[in-house]
This record gives sequence, structure tokens and C-alpha cells, in this order.
Amino acid sequence: MMLPKSEQAVAMFVAGYSCAQSLLATYGPDLGLDRETALKAAAPLAGGVSRTDGPCGATSGALLVLGLKYGHTRPDDAEGEERIRILTQEYLRRYAARKGCTSCTGLLGVNLGEPGVAERVKVEGLTQEVCPELVRASCEILEELLDHPDQEFPA
Repeated sequence: MMLPKSEQAVAMFVAGYSCAQSLLATYGPDLGLDRETALKAAAPLAGGVSRTDGPCGATSGALLVLGLKYGHTRPDDAEGEERIRILTQEYLRRYAARKGCTSCTGLLGVNLGEPGVAERVKVEGLTQEVCPELVRASCEILEELLDHPDQEFPA
């Protein structure tokens, strides 16, 4: 039996892929993106965008998935542009409501870009403790939006 996508993504993270890679490589193939390209495209997003105090990679990966499914492809597609903007904002709102924020630093409680922090986090296993649940939550929110993209969201 095939694992739910959320568990597939968590398993990828536990196996050593980043949170962003885990999301995009799990969902991407069903949306026309091959796994290897997904892994490469999401690679810079790990650790708060390559340890620059940016957004959580699980959120970045999820937004790429939303873009694959609902992103507009023409510059004159105002309706498509508005749809992906609304879905992006709703995803981020739900993630922040569920997890408290969307930044890697805020979620981990440490800035991976500070000297020695990433090494300490790895030794202490902080990401293995915290991030699987962040990946799972990201997938759950993503599934809600993938299943119901046209619902009305609060302004």
C-alpha cells in the first residue's frame, strides 16, 4: 500500500533530503516535474533559504507545488495571477496559524546562518526532532488547498 504523500515527504526528510526537496519531490512528479529536477530546484531552499534566515523550506517547497498546479503561464493572465496569489497567502496564513510563524529561525528557535549553529543543530539532532512535523503539517495544509483551490478565503 502506498503511503500518504505527507508520510512520503516525511520519510524523504528523515532519509536526508531537505524539507523543501521532500515536498517538491513528493508532489512534483504528479504535476509534471520529474523527481531529479524537483530535488535540484528545491535544493537552495533548505535551512531557511540556504541558511539566510529565510522562510521554512517546508513552506517554500509547498509554494512551489502550488505554483506547479495553479501558477499562471501567461503575463496577461490576471485571473491566474490572482488565484496563485490568494492560494499562496492562504497557505502561509494557515501554516503560521498552525505553527506560529513561517520562518525557519522562528520555527527552530535558532538561526542556522550564525557561525557554528548549523553544526550544533546537526549534532544535537534538532532538525530531526522538529522538522518532520513541519513537513507533515505543510503537506496537510497543501492537501487542503490542492483539494479545494476555489473555496473562499478570508481577506
